[in-house]
Amino acid sequence: MNLPPAVVLTHGPGGLGTVRSLARRGINVTAIAYDETDPVLWSRYPTKKVVVPGIEPEEKDAHILEILRALPDNGSALFFTSDQLVSLISKNEDELGEKFHFRLPSKEMVDALNDKVKETALIESLGFDIPKTVQKLPSEASELAKQLRFPIIFKPYLFTVKSVFNKKVETVDNMLELEQFYEDWREALPVILAQEVIPGPVNNSWVCSGTFNENSDLLDCLTRQKLRTVPPQFGISTYSISLVNEEVLTITRKMGKALGYVGHAGIEFRWDDRDERYKYIEMNPRIGGEVGFDEACGLPTVWNTYQVSLGKAASHSGSQQVEGIYFIDVDRDIPSMLRDGCSAVSYTH
Repeated sequence: MNLPPAVVLTHGPGGLGTVRSLARRGINVTAIAYDETDPVLWSRYPTKKVVVPGIEPEEKDAHILEILRALPDNGSALFFTSDQLVSLISKNEDELGEKFHFRLPSKEMVDALNDKVKETALIESLGFDIPKTVQKLPSEASELAKQLRFPIIFKPYLFTVKSVFNKKVETVDNMLELEQFYEDWREALPVILAQEVIPGPVNNSWVCSGTFNENSDLLDCLTRQKLRTVPPQFGISTYSISLVNEEVLTITRKMGKALGYVGHAGIEFRWDDRDERYKYIEMNPRIGGEVGFDEACGLPTVWNTYQVSLGKAASHSGSQQVEGIYFIDVDRDIPSMLRDGCSAVSYTH
């Protein structure tokens, strides 16, 4: 079968998983690596590899567009693996859509999902549960303490504000820490959102990865339970297990329909023991960093995204998720455990 080629804009581990999944199905893949440290550059699977020159994001964006314009017009499916790349493709969708096949939510939805303020307002307006949120921080710590219970978690509302607030998340447990946070980050307060932390162990957090077709029907979707994260408790999953969670899948199906969502998404929820409900944490409108784990658990999520990108009628493959498989991000998990006081000997046992 002569399958259309694919171009993968790779910015981290999600690109490598995407390239592997496509190439194993006989698809010729061009990998465009955001920088020279991208793991895809050491892979045997791409038929062509390109490194994006430049240092600053704006410079990188301009070079990415130049590279894409120079590629053959051969009906390639286009994949993207970071929020920055999603934003770039969305802004240039009209031009790139004439040459490549890809599916993104509307520009308005991409903008909302990349902006924590708009995102939380949108999801809550559709009737889904979210943690109690303050989207515009008051000028004084004492005022925020009146609105949210401790612990409080802070997040930058846009990926583009890292120069102002260079943390994925920051948590405070009491009034003293909150006052110190306000003192340290006074100038960044306008670009930060605050939420109540949902109490409980890290394994109350669940992630699902899957694709929605043209009718916003959820195709194969993997659910996994977080076991360890970086930063601890509230960050990126470094250790998790493949388990089917029907309640999370039901919420995900409803959310896709409510949003009219099409394309790949990674969605996170957290179980709240206080009211026994799952609360929405975030949605990423892109290929996730652990997408290779989907394939390892028997679910062809990248293949589904490829078909949807090409405009083909796609339906659930009928594959069943293999449960009890562990995912570990060694590069992040080992240093994190050692920082937390785990010895190298006990870690390996």
